[in-house]
Amino acid sequence: MIKKVLKKFPGVKFILNIKNKLFKYLNFCREYKYDYNFFIKNYSNSKETKNKIGYNILLATHSLEKGMSNTKLRYFGVNKTKEIINMLSKYEKYDNYKEDFPFINGINILRKYKEIYEENNWINREEYKKVNEFLNNYNDIVSINVGSFTLEKKSFIKDATNIDYNKFLSSRHSVRNYCTKKIDDNDIKKAVDMAIKSPTACNRQMVKIYYVENSEKREKIIHLGQGFSGFDLDSVNIFLITFDVNANYFIGERNQGWFNSGLVAMNFVNALHSLGIGSCFIQFGNTTKEEENIKNILNIPNNERIAVILSAGYYENSSKIPFSPRKNISDIYKKIS
Repeated sequence: MIKKVLKKFPGVKFILNIKNKLFKYLNFCREYKYDYNFFIKNYSNSKETKNKIGYNILLATHSLEKGMSNTKLRYFGVNKTKEIINMLSKYEKYDNYKEDFPFINGINILRKYKEIYEENNWINREEYKKVNEFLNNYNDIVSINVGSFTLEKKSFIKDATNIDYNKFLSSRHSVRNYCTKKIDDNDIKKAVDMAIKSPTACNRQMVKIYYVENSEKREKIIHLGQGFSGFDLDSVNIFLITFDVNANYFIGERNQGWFNSGLVAMNFVNALHSLGIGSCFIQFGNTTKEEENIKNILNIPNNERIAVILSAGYYENSSKIPFSPRKNISDIYKKIS
């Protein structure tokens, strides 16, 4: 009532508009400052941790794999093998290092490197000798497929691509009502297994998928999240998709996590759809303070950012959904001559 009266006085409305713009500006500044500080504190070249070393190992091993994929092999990886040996030596100082994927991947890529040098009779090279000497201490590390392989077109062109993909994509819609049946854990794992096949920056695989099974925590996320109006909240299952900033290597990758999360999230919902599970993305437009609150509730590591909240559940026999018409191809696709 007081505001309505004050607005009638000359100049007061102008002052209130200035105040609102200043308030909005300060909010922008606060959020961007948080993003800056968060990245500087957590990106892979900040204070060294086991997790960051692990991501750097994956980055370096992927570089070697690209060298191994060259159709005309030559001496390669002289400096990169030194980097990997140095990082693996640091990594082994931490507990349970032999069970961790980055360490296993690093040892196996060096084994493949050694094998390639032996096949090409490059065993007198200094880089080969260093790798060979280092590997003598790690014969007990499990073997996995690394390096390169030949993809034959005939191996997938008839069977794997013999689907009407447009029909499949067109059949998926965002739904907001689901069966009360809890999602089977095996179905979740199947969907995650499909989602992790998404391409990621230098194979660092920085994206995580969390299923909020606890009902009390689920209610808190629904309360804090945005856009849950219109949902059948009694039957909704909640997933969070995050990315680990420890994987980001330099300032140019400050947005890499959001991009990678989008790739994984889209493959994840399509995988769920293939299993008869509907879903709907919930825009995560929360403040950083709310994000920290959610991470504390779910015990998500401090070095991760929340990219997406996803609601999901088995399809009902029928669902009423918006048409959500799409733009024309001409609005989206532009040819640059």
